[in-house]
Amino acid sequence: MKNIIIGLLLGLVIAMLAFYLFSQKPTTQTDLPPLDIPTSVEDTPTSTIPPVSDELSIKQALADKYHKDLSEVNFTLSKNDGEHASGGVIFSGEISGGWVLAAKVNQQWLIVQDGNGTVSCETVAPYNFPVSMVPGCVDQNGQLQNF
Repeated sequence: MKNIIIGLLLGLVIAMLAFYLFSQKPTTQTDLPPLDIPTSVEDTPTSTIPPVSDELSIKQALADKYHKDLSEVNFTLSKNDGEHASGGVIFSGEISGGWVLAAKVNQQWLIVQDGNGTVSCETVAPYNFPVSMVPGCVDQNGQLQNF
């Protein structure tokens, strides 16, 4: 009788072990959850920095030129063809402002000339401003020149 009980207990342990092992079936490739892999470039999230506007870039160039804080520069863009721009500027605390001519050089806006006087032909000519922005200028002799 003692051998029967030991045999039953041993059989029960083996049965439980077999049940446990067979219930833990190995994971196959089809049992895994699908991976979320982007299928195209559009699906890939990117962190992009929005481009800075031309107006803000020119405003920053004016702030740099005159060693002003950006908040002190009030710039209004009047015309912009992507390579040349014109507008007006007034700095905080000043009563009157002036005009601004800017050109894009190496993807950066450069203040070519600004003020409230005449436009110098020597200064603006190398940048080929359109006539709509600079209809005329003054040469070295003070003579008005038309473009």
